[in-house]
Amino acid sequence: MLVLGAVQVKAQVIKGSIDLRDSTINRSIPFEVAAGTKSVKYVIKVYADEGEVTVSLCDPNDKKSMNVTLGTKTSSGGHEPSKGELSDDLKPKVPGTWKFNISAENATGRISYQIEVIKP
Repeated sequence: MLVLGAVQVKAQVIKGSIDLRDSTINRSIPFEVAAGTKSVKYVIKVYADEGEVTVSLCDPNDKKSMNVTLGTKTSSGGHEPSKGELSDDLKPKVPGTWKFNISAENATGRISYQIEVIKP
């Protein structure tokens, strides 16, 4: 007996990391949100030994829904390591290509991310 079936993918997962060594970068991590998408879960972890890292989330119309900057400068003019984690379970209302924009200025550290798009 032969059984054929279609397997539907219910989630798309994008993950990776970016190592920084006295780097200045602008990177975009796009992901597709179809009409009816249930949710988008994300976790972005940033560790900066030096410099500044900014993470923003933009919808398909380039409207920012989140913008966070992590820096290492202290009020005394020196610097000290800094770390942060961004996570959410959002329910996008606008279908299309969403993207996380990551920029780093003279930064040394590491950025890791995981984005999971839960489909209908």
